[in-house]
Amino acid sequence: MATPSLLVQIGFDTSSQGGPFFLWGSGTATNTPEAIAANPQSLFDNTEYRFGGTLDYDVTDRVRSVSITRGRSRELDRYQTGVANITFNNQDRAFDPFYEASPYYPDIKPRRNLKISTIIAASTAVQFTGIIEDWGLDYNISGESTAGAVAADGFITFGGQQIAAHTATSQTSGARINAILNRSEIDWPAALRNIDTGAQTLLADVVDAGTDALGYLQLIEASEPGQLFMSKANAVTFKNRNAGATIGTVTFSDAGGTTIPYTDITVSYGTELLYNRVNIARLGGSIQTAAGSASQSEYGITSLDYNGLLIDTDANAAALATFLVAKYDEPDLRFDTMGVELAGLGTADQTKVLALEIADIILLEYQPNRIGDRISKNVQIIGIRNDIRPMSHKVTFSLASTDTAAMVWAGGTVTSGTAVAAQYSFSIIGTSTFGL
Repeated sequence: MATPSLLVQIGFDTSSQGGPFFLWGSGTATNTPEAIAANPQSLFDNTEYRFGGTLDYDVTDRVRSVSITRGRSRELDRYQTGVANITFNNQDRAFDPFYEASPYYPDIKPRRNLKISTIIAASTAVQFTGIIEDWGLDYNISGESTAGAVAADGFITFGGQQIAAHTATSQTSGARINAILNRSEIDWPAALRNIDTGAQTLLADVVDAGTDALGYLQLIEASEPGQLFMSKANAVTFKNRNAGATIGTVTFSDAGGTTIPYTDITVSYGTELLYNRVNIARLGGSIQTAAGSASQSEYGITSLDYNGLLIDTDANAAALATFLVAKYDEPDLRFDTMGVELAGLGTADQTKVLALEIADIILLEYQPNRIGDRISKNVQIIGIRNDIRPMSHKVTFSLASTDTAAMVWAGGTVTSGTAVAAQYSFSIIGTSTFGL
């Protein structure tokens, strides 16, 4: 099978080159041949007049390779700024900022918009949206010339912003994120948000002048605890701790049949995520500690500490400590990464793979060396990497386990999602979903 088609677009504003410009509805021209001949400046697809302002230019035919890295590689890490690296053929100096004959001159600059998409059966799916931070030129004495663009998603913007001094109101974690994004010094578009309400109420804390916006947003994430990341479309996305996800409907397996095959997989079983003593320190509260005595006797004491969280009460801080100990005090067989080569898949499976997003749940099956029982686990996607070259498009997923003792199945008379969330603050909502 062929790999999906690639579409790379950069937002250039070449109007500084001067006119003549296209004029919408200029004069009295219509689409008759005589009128167009008299006033071609009003014709949409004329070859003489250009549009003014920033336009998305298709530069795909100049692309040599693309890599996109989004998410995180380890379950308890913060989500990182998504990054795209593109290498272009630059034999004609089209991406040289000093070459005035370039079709993009003089707009080979940082902070140009970038969008990378895939096309399967005429259906376009965005894989990355961001802004170009750096341009690099590589001129070889042999005459081989390339240009490189490094782009980042919206986290790079938040990392350069500071919050003005104010006192926050007591509100849910999702409401607090929206409140920060609404502030005039941040002013993030409402259309580029996908924010859950949040299950944790935050205290009314005093935010100091100059507080780093990204750091504060990630503090809210840790206080939930939830997941905060930028989507493929560059939308701020927040998933609360009780966000339900249907048990993996996309299955990756080495069993063949109707499942999607993978090319490689990494599995771990050890102490990397083993913590049997958790200390939670919230602002204005006492340190809350939970411990797994049996685990400490078996493996020794390993501690996990969170400081300065925005949790509203000591009781809720203690509940979080108890939850984290129950989740991490025993070693867990974990699928860490799984890679898929799209060139070997049919279009239907390619579409499924490229539609997956961070926080989605998939079903992963593995039979080591074809010996013994097949291991089957529902796992959560926490990172996505795309490596695209001629005749090859590999997608590698970083994964987190969803099989932990801390999760509570709804049972008995507690069946509705609302009732489960009320009785078990860290729980699976309903009888067929996983709590994240």
